[in-house]
Amino acid sequence: MLRVMVKCAIRTLSLVVLLAVAGADAFAQAPLPPMAGLSDAQAKERAGLYAALAAAKNDVEARAIEDRLWLFWGRFADAESQRLLAVSHAAQLRFDYGNAIVAMEELVRHQPDFAEGWNQLAYVLFLAGSYDQSLEALEKTLALEPMHYAALAGKGIILIQQGKAVEAQAPLKRALAINPWLKERNLVSNNPVQVP
Repeated sequence: MLRVMVKCAIRTLSLVVLLAVAGADAFAQAPLPPMAGLSDAQAKERAGLYAALAAAKNDVEARAIEDRLWLFWGRFADAESQRLLAVSHAAQLRFDYGNAIVAMEELVRHQPDFAEGWNQLAYVLFLAGSYDQSLEALEKTLALEPMHYAALAGKGIILIQQGKAVEAQAPLKRALAINPWLKERNLVSNNPVQVP
């Protein structure tokens, strides 16, 4: 049993290293898929953040860069969207997912090109157990920001929750290629088990 666990750990670690190297090479060789609505300066800043994330040497360094990416994504909220985000977060803290969803749905109607708004809607839908609707919101997020590794990881988590472990691997591997220090990297598997 121990031998099998060690082999599995070695395969997983090898896959992580391979994807991390492939991800770093991809950043060096090809331009990033564009994020909707960015100026040239913002696109350059975004590319720098993703390059730094791919080159991070450890978890601590990666978390600091992730924090900068969350700030980058969030700053595209206008004043009304910021207000609605605050309303939704306050409702989430009360476990009032119904009102949190209402606020986020209002936000994406108000500012439909705000990728992080869609991601936050997906998150609260996930918390409420509305997995199919959450996946739809994640697709909107990824259409606006194809490099949103957290949305990709969220998609993988939902698919696993739905018993679709094999299908979950594609978005999880894509997220890991973007962020080699992805918190959910332990969910990436060479041999996922499909749950009936």
